Amino acid sequence: MESRMKAILSVAVAAVVLLGAFGVYMAVSNSSSTGRITIMVKDLPAEWSHVNVTFSEVKIHQAETNDSGWMNLATSSQSIDLKALVNVSEWLASGNVSTGKYTQIRIVVESVVGTLLDGTIVNFTVPSGELKIIHPFNVTSGDTTTLTVDIDLSKSIIETSSGWKFKPVLGSIVQE
Repeated sequence: MESRMKAILSVAVAAVVLLGAFGVYMAVSNSSSTGRITIMVKDLPAEWSHVNVTFSEVKIHQAETNDSGWMNLATSSQSIDLKALVNVSEWLASGNVSTGKYTQIRIVVESVVGTLLDGTIVNFTVPSGELKIIHPFNVTSGDTTTLTVDIDLSKSIIETSSGWKFKPVLGSIVQE
């Protein structure tokens, strides 16, 4: 009876060790096949006191894939005052993604509300609703790739006879 208990205990310990080793293997193999991407936004100066932009979606596209290569990143749901980001940047989106080369970023603009220097509130129309960026970058295993996207307010804000439009224009992209 005692030898039977020892055999059962030995089998149980071996199973725990094997399950633990499998868990460690899965954690290590998963971490080596993913990296982290972070997207930041900032702005060049313009003649507004506030330009609050609500971004609803950020996606990146992996190179050499078809339409299935798009990956959504977690985004902040609050508005970002681009006017306040003259010499700083703010987190927009991030996520763990497959390692490899990426070629595009799509940033969806949900709404834009600005405040002129005299205090007038302006609701912008956003014709395309999307900033399309073609900028190759690599995500490497275990590292964080940070891209800072500069939206040029001086070129993005357009006054027309029917009101104000916000057509996001890319200033530059800095990769860290």
